[in-house]
Amino acid sequence: MSSETTDSNDIKKEQNVDPDTSMTSSEHEQSLILSQDQKRLNETKLLRDTLDLLWEKTLEQRKVCEQLQQENEYLHDYIDNLMSSSNVLDK
Repeated sequence: MSSETTDSNDIKKEQNVDPDTSMTSSEHEQSLILSQDQKRLNETKLLRDTLDLLWEKTLEQRKVCEQLQQENEYLHDYIDNLMSSSNVLDK
């Protein structure tokens, strides 16, 4: 019985099997690489989504800015016309 136990331990050592997870070292490394790749992929997706949201917000703000600028020009013209028609500066 003890020789069988020794033989099975030797086999596990030769394959570099982790007794807790029953994974070989190369499988464990591959799992870590996949995990890191998945983390990077998730982070990339999050950053891309954040960038898309920021771009959309920027476009919305540009539209608002252009609209306010047009309203400002309209009001400026309106006030100029009122002042010129009433001769406020002459009084």
